Amino acid sequence: MDAKEQVISLPPVRFWGLDPLFWTHIKMFVKDVYELHECADYRGVFCYANNHPVIRAEVLGHIVSIDEKEKLTSYGVDDGSGTILCCKWHPAASDLKSTCSGNRELYNLGQQVTVQGKISTFREQRQLTVDFIYAESDPNVEVLFWLEAINLGNNVYSQKSFTNSLKNPPAGIDELTKEEELKRAILQQIKENKIVAFQFRTLCLDPDIQQIASEAVSQKSTDQPQGKKLDRSYEMKKVVRQVIKGLERAGLVYFKDSRTDLYEVISHEHNLGPAIIKAMRKVAAPSGSPVSKWAIMDVLHSSHKFHHVTLHQIEDSLDKLLQGSDIYRHSEHQYCLV
Repeated sequence: MDAKEQVISLPPVRFWGLDPLFWTHIKMFVKDVYELHECADYRGVFCYANNHPVIRAEVLGHIVSIDEKEKLTSYGVDDGSGTILCCKWHPAASDLKSTCSGNRELYNLGQQVTVQGKISTFREQRQLTVDFIYAESDPNVEVLFWLEAINLGNNVYSQKSFTNSLKNPPAGIDELTKEEELKRAILQQIKENKIVAFQFRTLCLDPDIQQIASEAVSQKSTDQPQGKKLDRSYEMKKVVRQVIKGLERAGLVYFKDSRTDLYEVISHEHNLGPAIIKAMRKVAAPSGSPVSKWAIMDVLHSSHKFHHVTLHQIEDSLDKLLQGSDIYRHSEHQYCLV
């Protein structure tokens, strides 16, 4: 197995599940299993053709060794290109005797078998943890497997359509810059995890954010003068900081505490909705007169936290307050407290 480091160009982690090869047992030769490069940050995930994240494989060969133990039976399977250990765990201690007996009867030395399993590394040795194993009786199955594995390798597995579909948008749609992709990734993290506040250093440790920031730095480094040394870690944090400042200017986050590098998320549920109610009370008092959305925006913009909040955000928040019966509409652009 090649121990040299190789530059791996996988899609962002959040897209791995969209690749059909991530969920299937890929037909390949044993030597191909050994040539897979394991992702440094994700144990048990391997890179196939420098494009696809894979975790399972299917091989076909002859059993050349059997090592039967109390909890598992290990088969050495040789397909002519190499030999790989296939470990089949026994279901339960109570069924151990009958299971082992069945294995000796079904899978003997020299028998041809198909093995599907999860790729793993144990004591620096590549192996398969068996999901399915079954004997083959058709004399043509080996040649058919070879043809199918070669055909799939050349026409399906080696294609970069999955990565390109993420990097190359359809015609007529502008390609996203890495900064824009990073912005979307941060907003997605906030939405999915319902984050109300975050520290800058914590955000920088997220694997998805790190990967996109690293790609952004690589993209920019092509414009740097040759020979100039690049502090990659510093440049990655610099890119993330610039994107967050853009979110701050868009009224989506607020730099709350410089001492702890803490940012607060601007959202209707967390702070914007209550702030609009408070602004309406301030403008309407003491007569309780209707308040226009522009008057609300003026009050919010006078505070440091909501200085960059947009009219669109205010309108969305007003709609949610209307739905919750916290306010009612007096006219097209004026509202009253309930």
